[in-house]
Amino acid sequence: MNNDKKNDKKPIKQVEKSSTTNNQQIQSKLLGTNVNEINIEKFRDLKQNQNFNLQGKLNSQIVKTISNKFGLDIVFVLDLSNQKIGNIDCLTECIHLVQLNLQNNSISDISPLKVMKDLAFLNISNNQITQLDLGELYSLQNLQAKGNFIKSVKSIEYLDRIRVLRTLYLQCPSGDQKNPICDLNNYRNVIFNTIKALQRLDGYTREQEFNTGQELQKEQVQIKIEIPNTGPWYVQQFPKVDNPSSVQLDDKGVKQSIDETKKLISNIEMKLALLN
Repeated sequence: MNNDKKNDKKPIKQVEKSSTTNNQQIQSKLLGTNVNEINIEKFRDLKQNQNFNLQGKLNSQIVKTISNKFGLDIVFVLDLSNQKIGNIDCLTECIHLVQLNLQNNSISDISPLKVMKDLAFLNISNNQITQLDLGELYSLQNLQAKGNFIKSVKSIEYLDRIRVLRTLYLQCPSGDQKNPICDLNNYRNVIFNTIKALQRLDGYTREQEFNTGQELQKEQVQIKIEIPNTGPWYVQQFPKVDNPSSVQLDDKGVKQSIDETKKLISNIEMKLALLN
């Protein structure tokens, strides 16, 4: 009887080991890579943990895994920055993306993004892109394309088709990470005249003027806000007394103090608004 039990245990261990091996093989085929190289659990949900390393590999199954979605058509936000990615063809299935971050990769072809009609925020900074042929992205409002190889106005004229595009970055506000096009004469006016719906270029509005003409310097507004250090208004209006029950409140005085406080707050708010 005991011998039978021992014999029964051995096959069970072999089956469990074989099952584990088969699962790893299946996962490797689905991901298109060795599961030992990529720890799936570390990047299952972008909102929970973004410390993953795709090592330049990207396919539909990986996108589903890191976004924690069963289908690519229900992925709305995706961050694939700093992953050494060169090919983004699999993103053509992410037709409902609203926000996409692809900065700091090795991407040169952005044509797969043309199907994303709901895309509103796109960051493709620091890649190998030579032209912004994204005229079909009719919902795009904010485009960051710093640190690429965009040289001519012809490379960006497609963006004029996007009537809601309000913000474009071709370089940092300080002038760092610039595209070759940023060295054009009268660069800012040329871009604004090319993309008519644009309101802000490289962090600055169309109306802002800069004395240097080349180097962008953010205007600094110094506003001195003085707040009287007189303590709470009720301290002066209602001094401390030994017998509180004998005090009669002056309604007129209270109303006047409240009005003065409201005016002071309103004045401070107006000055603070100028700082934004």
